Amino acid sequence: MGTGLFDKNGIEIKIGDTTRLVLDDGEIRDFHVEFKTVKRTVKSHADFEDEFANVNITGVVFCWEGYDLFPCADENGVSDVSKMEIVR
Repeated sequence: MGTGLFDKNGIEIKIGDTTRLVLDDGEIRDFHVEFKTVKRTVKSHADFEDEFANVNITGVVFCWEGYDLFPCADENGVSDVSKMEIVR
């Protein structure tokens, strides 16, 4: 199943793929790509009474060393995904 996300070579990332991200400090992280629901606690909107809310987020998840991670963007708005490469 395709994710609609593309690696640094322009290849679509699929559920079940393994992607590799090389961090700025040279550390290499390999992620297993899954589609799943993840429970998170998030900060609520400033106008809401409760400061935090428990939510379930369903989508493409990059699994690494027991963590279920969602794509992030750097200070320039560039997604981590566009820096990854499919390795298998």
